[in-house]
Amino acid sequence: MKSKSYKLTGTPQEQAGFWVFTQHSDEWTTAAEQQLQDWLAQHDSNRLEYERALKLWQQLDQLKPASFPARQAAQQIRAKRMQRKQLVRKIKDTGLMGLLVLTTIFGLNEYRMTDCYATALGERKSIDLADGSQIILNTDTQLSVKMTDNHRVLSLAKGEVYVSVAHEVDRPFDVIAGNGRIHDIGTRFNVYSANNTTQVTVAEGKVQIIPDSKITGARWLDHVISRSAFWLQLSSTPSNDESPTLVVGQQISYDDQGEVNAPIANAANVIAWRSGRLVFEMAPLEAVLSQVQRYHKISFQYSGEAIKQIRVSASFEIDNLPKILNTLQAALPIKTQQLQDGKIMVSFTRG
Repeated sequence: MKSKSYKLTGTPQEQAGFWVFTQHSDEWTTAAEQQLQDWLAQHDSNRLEYERALKLWQQLDQLKPASFPARQAAQQIRAKRMQRKQLVRKIKDTGLMGLLVLTTIFGLNEYRMTDCYATALGERKSIDLADGSQIILNTDTQLSVKMTDNHRVLSLAKGEVYVSVAHEVDRPFDVIAGNGRIHDIGTRFNVYSANNTTQVTVAEGKVQIIPDSKITGARWLDHVISRSAFWLQLSSTPSNDESPTLVVGQQISYDDQGEVNAPIANAANVIAWRSGRLVFEMAPLEAVLSQVQRYHKISFQYSGEAIKQIRVSASFEIDNLPKILNTLQAALPIKTQQLQDGKIMVSFTRG
């Protein structure tokens, strides 16, 4: 039988995930072991990523004995050897090892039922969920909702959503956004995710913010481990000692590196979009126009850095772009000029 030679693609992280996954499959051979050793010897970063991936696998081993509904489904899937081998080949071809390793082990693809929602540029949409909760999607937003017998999860891919949660003691509600999740404690709150930063604002009640824990030091591994425990419902209640709590009127933001900023009071202006308005208090002009262009097929350019820092306090109708521009030009020493391809130049007026 001819020994298989693997041709690896992707980042060192993805390649390390491939090696660990294949090493624990039926296809592992002496020749494969030698190729792994050669790969490890190529660079120190290969060995480092391999050790991190192996640590991830060991973390997943600790989850396997746990009792959860997905386990029975996973056992049935693993019994279908041909189906499993096809999935393994697909994983190797795509190189998307991190998340798919977890999916293969637990059979979550067949276990999870997902409802997906989206809005177009400038569109806003209100949706009533099966549990009595309500979500309002802002412009250019994509999210999914998954509900099981003992958990409710909203995953925000991009954009902004306002959530009114129907209270259920035995079925917690969480929002996954960016590199963390928001745990509801009887709440109405707003989540905005863009440019690798997630902003959470509480309108009623309180929430907890749980960034991904730093388990291995590699973001993608930490992300998968955190999600595995979360999706399998092994620990649905976060630690009060480690997770910041927001109350009504407060806002917090965190980035994709897990850094969390201190809470500030800024609720009313943030959620004004639900009534079709944008509200600003002493905000830089660049920040104001950045929000405006979220709702229109335009982009702003500036004649210099100084103009970006002009402070603006105003309230605008979101959908009325000409009125927004006219109001700004009347109140500030600026003018706007329409260019091609939806670009608008902003510059100082003379005199």
